[in-house]
Amino acid sequence: MKISNRDVEPSIAVSLAKKICHIDKPNGEMTDEEIAIVCNWFAGWAPDTRRVDGELVIGVKGTGIMLFLALSEFPLFYQKHGLSQVN
Repeated sequence: MKISNRDVEPSIAVSLAKKICHIDKPNGEMTDEEIAIVCNWFAGWAPDTRRVDGELVIGVKGTGIMLFLALSEFPLFYQKHGLSQVN
């Protein structure tokens, strides 16, 4: 059976990423750094993310993934860092 990204709830995906990143705290107790680790992990798998000199360069799709996860799973982090501002 093929699983698409539409079949996975964000909370389940975040739980799996937290396990992979060795973070065992509930979402509400995670530090900003731990939230960033989880969001960056997802962005690293985006089709427009690439590596330049060993560093991740996150494209538009990866950035969108990070913003979506922050809004849906970490709303206080989203608000705290002003991620809802429109330029």
